[in-house]
Amino acid sequence: MTLSKHSSPKQTAAQVAVLLASNRRRALGVVVLAAAGGYLAVQHGVLFRKQPRGRGSCKSEAGGVAGESSQADKQQQPQRRSSGGRRGGTGAALKEMLPLLLRVAGRKVLVIVLLAVARTTLSNRLARLQGYLFRAAFLRRVPLFMRNLAENILLCAVAAGLESTSRSWVSYMDLQWRRLLTARMHKAYFTDMTYYKLSYVDRRIEQPEQRVCEDVPKLCTGLADLTRECLTAVVDTVFYAYQLRRYSGTNAYTAAILGYVFGAGTLMTVAAPNFGGLFKKQQALEGAYRHLQTRLRANAESVAFYGGIAKEGGLVRGRFREVLRHQAKLLGKQWTFGMVQDFLLKYLGATVAVALIIGPFFGGSLRPENSVQGRAQMLSNMRYHTSVIISLFGALGTLGAASRKLMKLGAYADRVKEMERVMRDCAQGTATGKMGEAQGQLLEREDAISFEEAVVVTPGNNVLVEGLSLEVAQGTNLLVTGPNGAGKSSLFRVLGGLWPLTCGRIYKPGGGESGLCQEIFYVPQRPYVTVGTLQEQIIYPYPPDSEHRIPEGELRALLRRVDLEYLVDRSGGGGEGEEEVTNWGEALSLGEQQRLGMARLFFHRPRFAILDECTSGVTVDMEERFCEMVKDMGCTCITISHRPALMAFHDLVLNLDGEGGWAIHPGHRSAAKALTALAAEDGPLAGAKVRGSEAAAVLQGMMATPAPALVPNGEEGPTSPSPSHHHQQQQQQLGQGEEQLGDGNEGFSELVVARSPPATEASRRAALSWAPALALKPSRPTLLGPWKRVLGVLLGGDVRQNVMRVSAVAGVVVLRTLLQDRIASLNGRSVDLVLRQELGAFIRLIGVSVAQSVASAVLAPSLRQVADMLALNWRSRLTRAACDKYLAGNTFYTASQLGGMQDIDQRLTRDVERLCDDLAALIPTLVKPVVDVAWFSWQLWRLTGRRGAVILYAYVVLGYTSLRAVTPDFSGLLKREYALEGRFRNAHSRLRTHAESVAFFGGGEKEGSQISAAFSSLTAHLRSVIGHRWSYGAADEFFAKQLPHNVTWLLTLLFALEARGDFGSTAFQGALVHDMRYLASVVTQTFSACGELLAMPNKLAQISGGVARVSEMLEVLDKSAAMAATTSRLPAAGIPGSPLRSAEQEAIEFAGVDVITPGGRLLARRLSLQVAPGRSLLVTGPNGCGKTSLFRLLGGLWPLPDGRIHKPGKRTEALDTKDIFYVPQKPYTTIGSLREQLIYPLSLEQALAGVSVVELGENGSVPSAAAELDRQLCELMGVVRLGYLLDREGGWEAAQEWGEVLSLGEQQRVGMARLFFHRPRFGVLDECTNATSVEVEEHLYKHAASLGITLVTITQRTALVKYHQLELRLNGQGDWELREIHKCQQQQQQQQGHRAGGVAASP
Repeated sequence: MTLSKHSSPKQTAAQVAVLLASNRRRALGVVVLAAAGGYLAVQHGVLFRKQPRGRGSCKSEAGGVAGESSQADKQQQPQRRSSGGRRGGTGAALKEMLPLLLRVAGRKVLVIVLLAVARTTLSNRLARLQGYLFRAAFLRRVPLFMRNLAENILLCAVAAGLESTSRSWVSYMDLQWRRLLTARMHKAYFTDMTYYKLSYVDRRIEQPEQRVCEDVPKLCTGLADLTRECLTAVVDTVFYAYQLRRYSGTNAYTAAILGYVFGAGTLMTVAAPNFGGLFKKQQALEGAYRHLQTRLRANAESVAFYGGIAKEGGLVRGRFREVLRHQAKLLGKQWTFGMVQDFLLKYLGATVAVALIIGPFFGGSLRPENSVQGRAQMLSNMRYHTSVIISLFGALGTLGAASRKLMKLGAYADRVKEMERVMRDCAQGTATGKMGEAQGQLLEREDAISFEEAVVVTPGNNVLVEGLSLEVAQGTNLLVTGPNGAGKSSLFRVLGGLWPLTCGRIYKPGGGESGLCQEIFYVPQRPYVTVGTLQEQIIYPYPPDSEHRIPEGELRALLRRVDLEYLVDRSGGGGEGEEEVTNWGEALSLGEQQRLGMARLFFHRPRFAILDECTSGVTVDMEERFCEMVKDMGCTCITISHRPALMAFHDLVLNLDGEGGWAIHPGHRSAAKALTALAAEDGPLAGAKVRGSEAAAVLQGMMATPAPALVPNGEEGPTSPSPSHHHQQQQQQLGQGEEQLGDGNEGFSELVVARSPPATEASRRAALSWAPALALKPSRPTLLGPWKRVLGVLLGGDVRQNVMRVSAVAGVVVLRTLLQDRIASLNGRSVDLVLRQELGAFIRLIGVSVAQSVASAVLAPSLRQVADMLALNWRSRLTRAACDKYLAGNTFYTASQLGGMQDIDQRLTRDVERLCDDLAALIPTLVKPVVDVAWFSWQLWRLTGRRGAVILYAYVVLGYTSLRAVTPDFSGLLKREYALEGRFRNAHSRLRTHAESVAFFGGGEKEGSQISAAFSSLTAHLRSVIGHRWSYGAADEFFAKQLPHNVTWLLTLLFALEARGDFGSTAFQGALVHDMRYLASVVTQTFSACGELLAMPNKLAQISGGVARVSEMLEVLDKSAAMAATTSRLPAAGIPGSPLRSAEQEAIEFAGVDVITPGGRLLARRLSLQVAPGRSLLVTGPNGCGKTSLFRLLGGLWPLPDGRIHKPGKRTEALDTKDIFYVPQKPYTTIGSLREQLIYPLSLEQALAGVSVVELGENGSVPSAAAELDRQLCELMGVVRLGYLLDREGGWEAAQEWGEVLSLGEQQRVGMARLFFHRPRFGVLDECTNATSVEVEEHLYKHAASLGITLVTITQRTALVKYHQLELRLNGQGDWELREIHKCQQQQQQQQGHRAGGVAASP
């Protein structure tokens, strides 16, 4: 069917130009179908080709451990580990996920489709009305125009409601998908200890919390938006193709558009960069950066004690630079690709659409009749025809341009699906790291724990225990000992199912159940305490319901048994509803946490208890008391310990050597029972092994305490003089006032030389009024205060650069405005030429349109690029400004620990990123409307005069007033959303940090319920926000977008009525139509700009929530930096309350210092003491009495309330590691190589600069500084007995997550190696050897003494008295005593004899 039977040359050329000849329709249809099929095939292939193919299983065969890649390689390729085992590309993951998502959201998808149908039908009617309105205005028929306008206004209101409803349903679908995927991942994550195995056994997935908290919402939001776009596009395509066919009588238009769109889409798909891989890498880098920030916050105290913030800050800044570099690369590729894509699929496509629209009006059936009425009808048809063609072209263009969005979403889907696959492997038992297939069995047995030929292998494939056969019957206590890293805790990781059993069988109550069942209870060295009430700490992992709740009286009695009854009062009482929610990990010391862990054991009353050095932070007396209480409870103990005193409570001793060997010996309790038959039962414990001698030494130290001698009836025999009689004899030899020491320190006495002054009311008031944390709280925000603080950072610095950036944005905006004005004039010109039937001029106009398409294709992506780069620059400026404060001195500790900003890592990463993106997107929408309003208002004034401008701006005021009435508090809503997001992510990060303790306790369900509760709170808030947005969205759509079109038509009518000239003239009609079209474009652009300005308060309100959170962070950092500076810098001498450091002062001195916690608790009153070089100090006292707090003051972590502290060294902000070196209670391992663990906190360059060559090489040559450094470090590894790590881990360059690879005792010995490497004048040791054996501990202290290091030691081990000359005793109530430690004459003579005999103090 042809459009016209005329055969004039002009008509024939027009028909050929738009491909409308009837004899070509079938061929054209075949070409279009081939193009579409080719496009789909190419797109499918490219989606699967964008990602590298899976590399098969990551599991290696059993055997030796391959050398690890260097740290540099890991930093350059952070995604490499997580890509193993991938079985498909990005498209495969998304294709696998889509059916599930669409199925569960079927009803919402159906609603969205129905809304799309209604919207399209309504849009079609509105398009008809646009034509009618243009015709009525052209003919100046006011009554007809007003009837059409009334209908148009009514339909616009309906359209606004439909649009807002559609967006709301999409948001609900997004939220449903997020809840579904998160619930799926949570279900697998919290089942069978997958949360532990994922990070500590399999280790293919890095930062799993990043995938749950970031990748899932980005995937769901993007996919929901794309689903709506595609569904709407499909509906539009079908509807408008039918409409086009119905009134034109041909499919040629649709075929031509299909051919063009899919041809251009195929070209774009083939030429597109690997956006999927780029987006995936960006997410991996973002996750690694956020993990470093979270890691620093979680280990703030240890890093502060080490003075390692320079090292940690370098890691954080280095990772952030990688994020910025990769994002800049990604934005560059998006910019260049976006220009080509926009040109082909958007702007050039619009020109093609113009040709298709106009062609029939020159030579087809739509050609106007030679009359005013005929031309008016042509204008109406042309208006509708334009709307149909543009809508059809836009719908197909949306489908054709979906490939890039799919690649981005596919990157997120790939990361999510990859984590699901690895979790499935963990559930099936195939995720075993490098250890190979696990063939062992966990079987049921109620009355004993039994090992049969059990083989314990680490996830790194190191054999720790081989062929272990041992039965621990109920009532038989087992003590497990051996050197650090020998596999003591690993044995019970296998028992609890945390690690797979490689070979053999293990029988236990509960059998193959994951974790340790109720009959076996695990108490770790650092008990896991949650954020919650005191009740929840005791009953963990049970929920705090009525079934498990402890009455207050029983709670007090239980805590009284472990000397913690005061916690009931501190937490607000034990009654229901009275207890306070507390972060107990920060409120309690290690010893208090350990005693709380024992109270937890006494509450659960299991048949078997595994005590993993869980009393290392309490005194020996309390430890022995706990053992008696456990025995009286009828609980069988399996204890890991290095304290010889515990031998008396155990029947069997299992000694491990860490290389597969083991041996069983009788304990002292078995000696009392005459159970000596097991003494000869040995496993393959060979002394020839590398660590065999160390294991033997540990066992010898444990067996050194004699077994109790028994006589019939259980009475003690007369084997030794009475201890009290011996004490009296020695006491008579001492000076008056001296006290003879016992508990293994016979031969030493103490003399009190100073005491705390009496308590006064003034001191109590001073303690109560001391609240430095209040000074760190952010002030009450004002309206503009947060904005001034944030913008001061973003716009500060180089004024020239800021001017250039704003000028770049303004320049692009001005050019785009001028281009839009030119396009508006061109649209009017095209109608004018059709009206005059000037085909040649129209063809030339098409050429101009193509040139303008090129300009538009460059300017639009350039504006996006400028905004994106501005966001990236602002993120860089804001992050660096915050990190310059946060990573300087102890500010990071002060802000997070004293300031209470526990989500500061979330604010530094996600909040800053969001805020900068929002602010940068705001700049073009702020600059462009201003430019558009200025330019187009002038054009409006030129065309309509004062009346048009008054009408337009009167409507602007009306619209603004109406919108303000329905605008909710977006600032508060967004601020709460960010806070809930941070809480959800922090809960995940906390679980990952404490995964092992949670897994041992079987607390996965408990933690899962808490994390799920945090997620439910977040989703409930997001759901409420959707409701708030619906009413505002409908009003915004109506007043800012729909209703302005009607005002445009009103102004167009007024302009037509005022036009003067010969209305019958074709020239006049053409000029009038041109001006009417141009006026409509001008008014539309003006309204669009005014609408953006009207929406600005709403956008500012939404952004202000993020501005408030970032502003609070900056304010707290400023206050924290000021407070940290007062605790570390030297002010004028003689100012009370100021820590002093003097070059002349070689001692550590406290002068009248009140030790008060930031919460106002007085720990030590007017403390005065001096630690001179060579006079080591021992600090003792009950748990929570303030021992560590004393050194928080000395280290500048806490502000000093009163008095003075003198420290040796130069007057610099940071401590020189040659003056005082802190070895904290909580070991900290930095990210880096094994070499970097020993030289921490120095960098490798700093360490090399301090190396001096003391020995020549074998051939007399001078070794390099690096070789000399490694030689010295090798010697230190031998001193701390960790030399085997070099072979086991692959040398000095090996890079691991050392906190996971090394045992606690190995980490503590690494800490001592750091002390020996730095060789400071003073070493502060905060219970940093309680996980080592007695023999190793004494060896380390002897070596420290041989290096001339004056020690300040916090410990509960009385055996360390002999290495100190002073003892400071604290009671936690403000009282203290300073004692001198004296050696009796006999002891001194013995030591002199040893020295004369040549006994060295260190190996």
